[in-house]
Amino acid sequence: MSKPGLHLKHFGFFLAFFLFIGCGKEDAPPTPPEPDPLQISVDTDITYQTIAGFGGANRMWGTRFLKPAEAQTAFGLGEDGLGLSLFRVRIASDEAEWPLILESVQAAQSHGVKILASPWSPPAELKSNNSDVGGNLPEENFEGFKGHLNSFISYMAANGVDIYAISIQNEPDISVSYESCDWTSSRMANFIKTYGPLIEGAKIAAPESFNFSQSFTNTLLFDAETAENFDIVAGHIYGGGLAPFPLAEQKGKEVWMTEYLLNLNVGQSGAPAWATYDEETKWAETLTMLNTVHQAMSNNWNAYIWWYLRRYYSFLGDGEQGTTNGEILKRGYAFSQFSKYVRPGFVRVETGINRSSDLQVTAYDGSDQVVVVVINPEATAVNKLNVKAPSVSSAAAYVTSLDKNREPATVELAGDTTAVLDILPESVTTIVIGK
Repeated sequence: MSKPGLHLKHFGFFLAFFLFIGCGKEDAPPTPPEPDPLQISVDTDITYQTIAGFGGANRMWGTRFLKPAEAQTAFGLGEDGLGLSLFRVRIASDEAEWPLILESVQAAQSHGVKILASPWSPPAELKSNNSDVGGNLPEENFEGFKGHLNSFISYMAANGVDIYAISIQNEPDISVSYESCDWTSSRMANFIKTYGPLIEGAKIAAPESFNFSQSFTNTLLFDAETAENFDIVAGHIYGGGLAPFPLAEQKGKEVWMTEYLLNLNVGQSGAPAWATYDEETKWAETLTMLNTVHQAMSNNWNAYIWWYLRRYYSFLGDGEQGTTNGEILKRGYAFSQFSKYVRPGFVRVETGINRSSDLQVTAYDGSDQVVVVVINPEATAVNKLNVKAPSVSSAAAYVTSLDKNREPATVELAGDTTAVLDILPESVTTIVIGK
Protein backbone atom coordinates (compact mmCIF):
# COMPACT_ATOMS: atom_id res chain seq x y z
CA MET A 1 0.00 0.00 0.00
CA SER A 2 1.48 3.34 -1.04
CA LYS A 3 2.02 6.14 1.40
CA PRO A 4 0.19 9.46 0.70
CA GLY A 5 3.22 11.43 1.85
CA LEU A 6 5.36 9.92 -0.87
CA HIS A 7 2.89 10.86 -3.59
CA LEU A 8 2.86 14.45 -2.41
CA LYS A 9 6.64 14.49 -2.18
CA HIS A 10 7.07 13.19 -5.73
CA PHE A 11 4.44 15.57 -7.05
CA GLY A 12 6.23 18.51 -5.44
CA PHE A 13 9.55 17.45 -6.93
CA PHE A 14 8.20 17.20 -10.49
CA LEU A 15 6.32 20.47 -10.15
CA ALA A 16 9.50 22.26 -9.07
CA PHE A 17 11.44 20.66 -11.93
CA PHE A 18 9.00 21.78 -14.62
CA LEU A 19 8.73 25.24 -13.11
CA PHE A 20 12.56 25.48 -13.26
CA ILE A 21 12.60 24.42 -16.88
CA GLY A 22 9.90 26.91 -17.76
CA CYS A 23 11.58 29.75 -15.93
CA GLY A 24 14.90 28.91 -17.58
CA LYS A 25 13.38 29.26 -21.03
CA GLU A 26 11.84 32.59 -20.19
CA ASP A 27 14.94 34.02 -18.49
CA ALA A 28 17.58 32.85 -21.02
CA PRO A 29 18.86 35.69 -23.25
CA PRO A 30 17.73 35.43 -26.87
CA THR A 31 20.20 34.04 -29.37
CA PRO A 32 21.85 37.05 -31.02
CA PRO A 33 21.25 37.35 -34.76
CA GLU A 34 24.10 36.52 -37.10
CA PRO A 35 26.02 39.73 -37.89
CA ASP A 36 25.83 41.03 -41.42
CA PRO A 37 28.78 39.84 -43.53
CA LEU A 38 31.74 42.19 -43.59
CA GLN A 39 31.20 44.36 -46.64
CA ILE A 40 33.49 46.66 -48.59
CA SER A 41 31.66 49.19 -50.73
CA VAL A 42 33.27 50.88 -53.73
CA ASP A 43 31.99 54.27 -54.87
CA THR A 44 33.41 55.16 -58.28
CA ASP A 45 31.72 58.57 -58.20
CA ILE A 46 34.13 59.78 -55.51
CA THR A 47 37.58 60.00 -57.08
CA TYR A 48 41.08 60.80 -55.85
CA GLN A 49 44.50 60.69 -57.54
CA THR A 50 45.44 59.28 -60.92
CA ILE A 51 48.03 56.53 -60.64
CA ALA A 52 51.37 57.14 -62.36
CA GLY A 53 52.69 53.68 -61.53
CA PHE A 54 54.60 51.32 -59.29
CA GLY A 55 58.25 50.51 -59.86
CA GLY A 56 61.74 49.71 -58.75
CA ALA A 57 65.30 50.86 -59.33
CA ASN A 58 68.21 49.62 -61.39
CA ARG A 59 71.45 48.81 -59.59
CA MET A 60 73.15 52.17 -59.21
CA TRP A 61 76.83 51.23 -59.24
CA GLY A 62 79.00 48.48 -60.67
CA THR A 63 78.04 46.53 -63.77
CA ARG A 64 75.23 44.19 -62.63
CA PHE A 65 72.49 46.16 -64.29
CA LEU A 66 69.13 44.76 -65.35
CA LYS A 67 69.25 42.42 -68.35
CA PRO A 68 66.52 42.14 -71.02
CA ALA A 69 65.24 38.78 -69.73
CA GLU A 70 64.98 40.23 -66.22
CA ALA A 71 63.25 43.31 -67.63
CA GLN A 72 60.69 41.00 -69.22
CA THR A 73 59.94 39.52 -65.81
CA ALA A 74 59.97 42.85 -63.99
CA PHE A 75 57.91 44.88 -66.44
CA GLY A 76 55.95 42.27 -68.37
CA LEU A 77 52.24 41.68 -67.90
CA GLY A 78 52.26 37.98 -68.74
CA GLU A 79 51.73 35.17 -66.25
CA ASP A 80 55.33 35.46 -65.02
CA GLY A 81 55.50 39.27 -65.08
CA LEU A 82 55.37 41.72 -62.19
CA GLY A 83 53.91 44.55 -64.26
CA LEU A 84 56.18 47.30 -62.90
CA SER A 85 55.60 50.53 -64.81
CA LEU A 86 58.33 52.84 -63.42
CA PHE A 87 62.12 52.39 -63.50
CA ARG A 88 64.57 54.58 -61.58
CA VAL A 89 68.18 54.90 -62.71
CA ARG A 90 71.25 56.86 -61.65
CA ILE A 91 72.73 59.72 -63.65
CA ALA A 92 76.42 58.99 -63.20
CA SER A 93 78.58 62.04 -62.54
CA ASP A 94 81.04 60.66 -65.13
CA GLU A 95 79.55 60.64 -68.63
CA ALA A 96 81.77 57.69 -69.53
CA GLU A 97 79.51 55.50 -67.36
CA TRP A 98 76.28 56.38 -69.15
CA PRO A 99 76.57 53.62 -71.79
CA LEU A 100 76.63 51.00 -69.01
CA ILE A 101 72.90 51.35 -68.35
CA LEU A 102 71.73 51.65 -71.96
CA GLU A 103 70.72 48.00 -72.28
CA SER A 104 68.65 48.23 -69.10
CA VAL A 105 66.76 51.41 -69.97
CA GLN A 106 66.17 50.30 -73.55
CA ALA A 107 64.72 47.02 -72.30
CA ALA A 108 62.52 48.85 -69.80
CA GLN A 109 61.25 51.30 -72.39
CA SER A 110 60.33 48.45 -74.73
CA HIS A 111 57.69 47.54 -72.14
CA GLY A 112 56.26 51.06 -72.06
CA VAL A 113 57.89 51.88 -68.73
CA LYS A 114 58.47 55.48 -67.62
CA ILE A 115 62.04 56.23 -66.56
CA LEU A 116 63.05 58.50 -63.68
CA ALA A 117 66.73 59.48 -63.62
CA SER A 118 68.35 60.79 -60.42
CA PRO A 119 71.86 62.18 -59.85
CA TRP A 120 73.72 61.28 -56.67
CA SER A 121 76.32 63.96 -57.42
CA PRO A 122 77.09 66.56 -60.07
CA PRO A 123 80.47 66.11 -61.78
CA ALA A 124 83.19 66.51 -59.16
CA GLU A 125 84.83 69.40 -61.00
CA LEU A 126 81.67 71.47 -60.53
CA LYS A 127 81.53 70.99 -56.76
CA SER A 128 82.93 72.89 -53.83
CA ASN A 129 85.18 70.01 -52.73
CA ASN A 130 86.08 68.54 -56.15
CA SER A 131 84.70 65.17 -54.99
CA ASP A 132 81.73 62.92 -55.69
CA VAL A 133 81.15 62.66 -51.93
CA GLY A 134 79.59 65.53 -50.00
CA GLY A 135 80.30 69.16 -50.75
CA ASN A 136 77.85 71.42 -52.53
CA LEU A 137 77.24 72.94 -55.93
CA PRO A 138 78.28 76.62 -56.02
CA GLU A 139 75.79 78.86 -57.77
CA GLU A 140 78.38 79.87 -60.35
CA ASN A 141 78.34 76.23 -61.52
CA PHE A 142 74.56 75.93 -61.82
CA GLU A 143 74.74 76.41 -65.58
CA GLY A 144 77.36 73.67 -65.91
CA PHE A 145 75.14 71.28 -63.96
CA LYS A 146 72.15 72.19 -66.14
CA GLY A 147 74.30 71.28 -69.14
CA HIS A 148 75.21 67.95 -67.52
CA LEU A 149 71.55 67.03 -67.03
CA ASN A 150 70.63 68.07 -70.57
CA SER A 151 73.54 66.04 -71.95
CA PHE A 152 72.22 62.94 -70.18
CA ILE A 153 68.72 63.45 -71.58
CA SER A 154 70.13 64.03 -75.07
CA TYR A 155 72.43 61.01 -74.88
CA MET A 156 69.54 58.76 -73.94
CA ALA A 157 67.30 60.24 -76.64
CA ALA A 158 70.00 59.64 -79.25
CA ASN A 159 69.93 55.99 -78.20
CA GLY A 160 66.16 55.67 -78.40
CA VAL A 161 65.34 56.24 -74.74
CA ASP A 162 62.93 58.91 -73.52
CA ILE A 163 63.64 60.06 -69.97
CA TYR A 164 60.23 60.78 -68.48
CA ALA A 165 61.46 62.73 -65.47
CA ILE A 166 64.79 63.90 -64.12
CA SER A 167 65.62 64.68 -60.51
CA ILE A 168 67.90 67.48 -59.33
CA GLN A 169 69.50 65.49 -56.49
CA ASN A 170 69.05 62.24 -54.60
CA GLU A 171 68.50 62.98 -50.89
CA PRO A 172 69.87 66.54 -50.79
CA ASP A 173 69.12 66.96 -47.09
CA ILE A 174 71.29 64.27 -45.49
CA SER A 175 75.09 64.10 -45.24
CA VAL A 176 76.52 60.66 -46.01
CA SER A 177 79.88 59.06 -46.71
CA TYR A 178 79.06 57.86 -50.23
CA GLU A 179 78.31 59.63 -53.52
CA SER A 180 76.24 62.68 -52.63
CA CYS A 181 75.84 66.45 -52.70
CA ASP A 182 74.42 68.73 -50.03
CA TRP A 183 71.74 71.22 -51.00
CA THR A 184 69.76 73.69 -48.94
CA SER A 185 66.14 74.12 -49.91
CA SER A 186 66.72 77.74 -50.92
CA ARG A 187 69.67 76.80 -53.15
CA MET A 188 67.63 74.10 -54.89
CA ALA A 189 64.74 76.54 -55.30
CA ASN A 190 67.09 79.03 -56.96
CA PHE A 191 68.44 76.38 -59.32
CA ILE A 192 64.97 75.25 -60.37
CA LYS A 193 63.71 78.82 -60.71
CA THR A 194 66.58 79.84 -62.99
CA TYR A 195 67.52 76.68 -64.85
CA GLY A 196 64.39 74.53 -64.63
CA PRO A 197 62.96 76.10 -67.81
CA LEU A 198 66.23 75.30 -69.60
CA ILE A 199 66.18 71.57 -68.85
CA GLU A 200 64.72 70.09 -72.01
CA GLY A 201 63.08 66.80 -72.85
CA ALA A 202 62.02 65.61 -69.39
CA LYS A 203 59.82 66.58 -66.49
CA ILE A 204 61.54 67.71 -63.29
CA ALA A 205 61.09 65.86 -60.00
CA ALA A 206 62.23 67.43 -56.72
CA PRO A 207 63.54 67.46 -54.07
CA GLU A 208 63.83 63.70 -53.27
CA SER A 209 64.28 64.42 -49.55
CA PHE A 210 65.39 61.34 -47.60
CA ASN A 211 62.40 61.53 -45.23
CA PHE A 212 59.98 63.40 -47.50
CA SER A 213 60.57 66.59 -45.55
CA GLN A 214 57.60 68.85 -46.17
CA SER A 215 59.49 71.85 -44.79
CA PHE A 216 62.27 71.37 -47.38
CA THR A 217 59.76 70.78 -50.16
CA ASN A 218 57.54 73.69 -49.15
CA THR A 219 60.38 76.10 -49.91
CA LEU A 220 60.10 74.99 -53.53
CA LEU A 221 56.31 75.14 -53.54
CA PHE A 222 55.83 78.47 -51.80
CA ASP A 223 57.97 80.31 -54.36
CA ALA A 224 55.66 80.78 -57.35
CA GLU A 225 58.44 80.87 -59.99
CA THR A 226 60.11 77.76 -58.59
CA ALA A 227 56.82 75.87 -58.32
CA GLU A 228 56.03 76.72 -61.92
CA ASN A 229 59.27 75.14 -63.12
CA PHE A 230 59.05 71.62 -61.72
CA ASP A 231 56.41 68.95 -62.15
CA ILE A 232 56.65 66.19 -59.56
CA VAL A 233 57.04 66.40 -55.79
CA ALA A 234 59.32 63.46 -55.01
CA GLY A 235 60.68 62.05 -51.78
CA HIS A 236 61.74 59.01 -49.79
CA ILE A 237 60.26 57.69 -46.55
CA TYR A 238 63.27 56.69 -44.46
CA GLY A 239 62.39 57.49 -40.87
CA GLY A 240 59.25 59.44 -41.69
CA GLY A 241 57.39 61.47 -44.27
CA LEU A 242 54.61 59.01 -45.08
CA ALA A 243 51.80 61.55 -44.80
CA PRO A 244 49.33 63.48 -46.95
CA PHE A 245 50.82 66.49 -48.73
CA PRO A 246 47.94 68.91 -49.31
CA LEU A 247 50.16 71.80 -50.47
CA ALA A 248 51.60 69.68 -53.27
CA GLU A 249 48.08 68.81 -54.36
CA GLN A 250 47.00 72.45 -54.18
CA LYS A 251 49.91 73.35 -56.46
CA GLY A 252 48.81 70.70 -58.97
CA LYS A 253 51.85 68.46 -58.46
CA GLU A 254 51.94 64.71 -58.66
CA VAL A 255 53.47 63.15 -55.53
CA TRP A 256 55.92 60.29 -56.05
CA MET A 257 57.58 58.12 -53.45
CA THR A 258 60.84 57.40 -55.27
CA GLU A 259 62.86 55.23 -52.88
CA TYR A 260 62.36 52.94 -49.91
CA LEU A 261 63.72 49.61 -48.77
CA LEU A 262 63.33 47.16 -45.93
CA ASN A 263 65.85 44.34 -45.49
CA LEU A 264 65.70 43.33 -41.81
CA ASN A 265 68.62 45.76 -41.29
CA VAL A 266 71.09 43.24 -42.68
CA GLY A 267 73.37 46.07 -43.79
CA GLN A 268 74.19 47.03 -40.23
CA SER A 269 77.51 45.94 -38.78
CA GLY A 270 77.25 42.55 -37.09
CA ALA A 271 73.68 41.91 -38.26
CA PRO A 272 72.65 38.34 -39.17
CA ALA A 273 72.66 37.51 -42.87
CA TRP A 274 69.35 37.58 -44.78
CA ALA A 275 69.52 33.84 -45.46
CA THR A 276 69.53 33.07 -41.72
CA TYR A 277 66.02 34.50 -41.22
CA ASP A 278 62.99 32.24 -41.56
CA GLU A 279 60.32 32.87 -44.16
CA GLU A 280 57.78 33.93 -41.53
CA THR A 281 60.03 36.80 -40.43
CA LYS A 282 60.65 37.91 -44.00
CA TRP A 283 56.93 37.75 -44.79
CA ALA A 284 56.09 39.86 -41.73
CA GLU A 285 58.42 42.56 -43.08
CA THR A 286 56.84 42.23 -46.53
CA LEU A 287 53.45 42.96 -44.96
CA THR A 288 55.05 46.09 -43.50
CA MET A 289 56.18 47.08 -47.00
CA LEU A 290 52.65 46.54 -48.32
CA ASN A 291 51.30 48.75 -45.57
CA THR A 292 53.53 51.60 -46.76
CA VAL A 293 52.18 51.17 -50.30
CA HIS A 294 48.64 51.23 -48.93
CA GLN A 295 49.37 54.37 -46.92
CA ALA A 296 51.01 56.10 -49.88
CA MET A 297 47.96 55.45 -52.03
CA SER A 298 45.61 56.51 -49.22
CA ASN A 299 47.63 59.75 -48.98
CA ASN A 300 46.78 60.56 -52.62
CA TRP A 301 50.31 59.84 -53.82
CA ASN A 302 50.61 58.97 -57.49
CA ALA A 303 53.60 56.64 -57.57
CA TYR A 304 55.60 54.26 -55.41
CA ILE A 305 59.12 53.17 -56.40
CA TRP A 306 60.99 50.57 -54.36
CA TRP A 307 64.79 50.45 -54.19
CA TYR A 308 66.68 47.82 -56.23
CA LEU A 309 64.13 45.68 -58.00
CA ARG A 310 66.68 42.87 -58.36
CA ARG A 311 68.19 42.11 -54.96
CA TYR A 312 67.89 39.19 -52.57
CA TYR A 313 65.53 41.15 -50.31
CA SER A 314 63.52 42.65 -53.18
CA PHE A 315 61.48 41.52 -56.18
CA LEU A 316 63.92 39.42 -58.22
CA GLY A 317 66.76 37.31 -56.92
CA ASP A 318 70.35 38.33 -57.62
CA GLY A 319 72.07 35.02 -56.86
CA GLU A 320 73.01 36.08 -53.34
CA GLN A 321 71.73 34.88 -49.94
CA GLY A 322 70.24 31.72 -51.39
CA THR A 323 68.31 33.41 -54.21
CA THR A 324 68.38 32.49 -57.89
CA ASN A 325 69.33 35.27 -60.28
CA GLY A 326 66.24 36.65 -62.00
CA GLU A 327 63.75 34.48 -60.13
CA ILE A 328 60.65 36.19 -58.73
CA LEU A 329 60.84 36.40 -54.95
CA LYS A 330 57.96 36.40 -52.47
CA ARG A 331 58.29 40.17 -52.06
CA GLY A 332 57.98 40.58 -55.82
CA TYR A 333 54.75 38.60 -55.94
CA ALA A 334 53.40 40.68 -53.05
CA PHE A 335 54.27 44.02 -54.68
CA SER A 336 52.77 42.86 -57.97
CA GLN A 337 49.38 42.64 -56.27
CA PHE A 338 49.48 46.40 -56.85
CA SER A 339 51.80 46.84 -59.84
CA LYS A 340 50.35 44.17 -62.13
CA TYR A 341 46.69 45.11 -61.72
CA VAL A 342 46.62 48.82 -60.78
CA ARG A 343 47.81 50.30 -64.03
CA PRO A 344 48.99 53.81 -64.93
CA GLY A 345 45.99 56.01 -65.59
CA PHE A 346 43.72 54.21 -63.13
CA VAL A 347 42.05 56.49 -60.60
CA ARG A 348 41.75 55.71 -56.91
CA VAL A 349 38.14 55.79 -55.74
CA GLU A 350 36.30 55.83 -52.45
CA THR A 351 35.87 52.70 -50.35
CA GLY A 352 33.86 52.09 -47.22
CA ILE A 353 33.40 49.23 -44.79
CA ASN A 354 30.28 48.39 -42.82
CA ARG A 355 31.94 47.78 -39.46
CA SER A 356 35.28 48.01 -37.67
CA SER A 357 37.99 45.92 -39.33
CA ASP A 358 41.78 45.78 -39.59
CA LEU A 359 41.63 45.21 -43.34
CA GLN A 360 43.55 47.79 -45.39
CA VAL A 361 41.57 48.50 -48.55
CA THR A 362 42.04 50.70 -51.60
CA ALA A 363 40.18 50.61 -54.91
CA TYR A 364 40.98 51.87 -58.40
CA ASP A 365 38.80 52.58 -61.42
CA GLY A 366 40.05 51.58 -64.85
CA SER A 367 38.32 51.91 -68.19
CA ASP A 368 36.45 48.61 -68.01
CA GLN A 369 37.26 47.29 -64.55
CA VAL A 370 37.56 48.16 -60.89
CA VAL A 371 40.52 46.81 -58.94
CA VAL A 372 40.31 46.38 -55.17
CA VAL A 373 43.43 45.59 -53.11
CA VAL A 374 42.82 44.11 -49.66
CA ILE A 375 45.66 43.64 -47.17
CA ASN A 376 44.88 41.51 -44.13
CA PRO A 377 47.68 42.03 -41.56
CA GLU A 378 45.96 39.90 -38.93
CA ALA A 379 46.45 36.21 -38.11
CA THR A 380 42.74 35.43 -38.60
CA ALA A 381 40.89 34.91 -41.86
CA VAL A 382 37.90 36.94 -43.00
CA ASN A 383 35.27 34.59 -44.41
CA LYS A 384 32.64 35.59 -46.94
CA LEU A 385 33.86 39.14 -47.47
CA ASN A 386 31.35 41.01 -49.63
CA VAL A 387 32.80 43.48 -52.14
CA LYS A 388 30.06 45.71 -53.49
CA ALA A 389 30.54 47.89 -56.57
CA PRO A 390 28.16 49.80 -58.85
CA SER A 391 28.27 46.97 -61.37
CA VAL A 392 29.85 43.52 -61.20
CA SER A 393 29.68 41.55 -64.43
CA SER A 394 32.65 39.34 -63.56
CA ALA A 395 35.26 38.98 -60.85
CA ALA A 396 38.64 37.32 -60.41
CA ALA A 397 40.89 37.35 -57.37
CA TYR A 398 44.58 36.70 -56.74
CA VAL A 399 46.31 36.23 -53.40
CA THR A 400 49.85 36.27 -52.03
CA SER A 401 50.53 34.96 -48.54
CA LEU A 402 53.25 33.02 -46.76
CA ASP A 403 52.17 29.93 -48.72
CA LYS A 404 50.86 31.43 -51.97
CA ASN A 405 52.44 33.42 -54.78
CA ARG A 406 49.82 35.54 -56.55
CA GLU A 407 47.59 32.52 -56.98
CA PRO A 408 43.94 32.56 -58.11
CA ALA A 409 41.40 32.66 -55.30
CA THR A 410 37.79 31.54 -55.43
CA VAL A 411 35.33 34.39 -55.85
CA GLU A 412 31.57 34.14 -56.32
CA LEU A 413 29.03 36.64 -57.63
CA ALA A 414 25.98 37.53 -55.55
CA GLY A 415 23.73 39.40 -57.93
CA ASP A 416 25.08 42.01 -60.29
CA THR A 417 26.74 44.29 -57.71
CA THR A 418 28.58 42.01 -55.26
CA ALA A 419 31.56 39.66 -55.27
CA VAL A 420 32.08 37.30 -52.33
CA LEU A 421 35.37 35.71 -51.28
CA ASP A 422 37.42 34.56 -48.31
CA ILE A 423 40.46 36.58 -47.26
CA LEU A 424 43.38 34.58 -45.90
CA PRO A 425 45.20 35.65 -42.74
CA GLU A 426 48.35 37.74 -43.23
CA SER A 427 47.80 38.11 -46.95
CA VAL A 428 47.25 40.54 -49.79
CA THR A 429 44.40 39.92 -52.22
CA THR A 430 43.59 41.74 -55.45
CA ILE A 431 40.04 41.56 -56.80
CA VAL A 432 39.56 42.48 -60.45
CA ILE A 433 35.92 43.35 -61.10
CA GLY A 434 34.54 43.64 -64.61
CA LYS A 435 32.07 46.48 -64.98
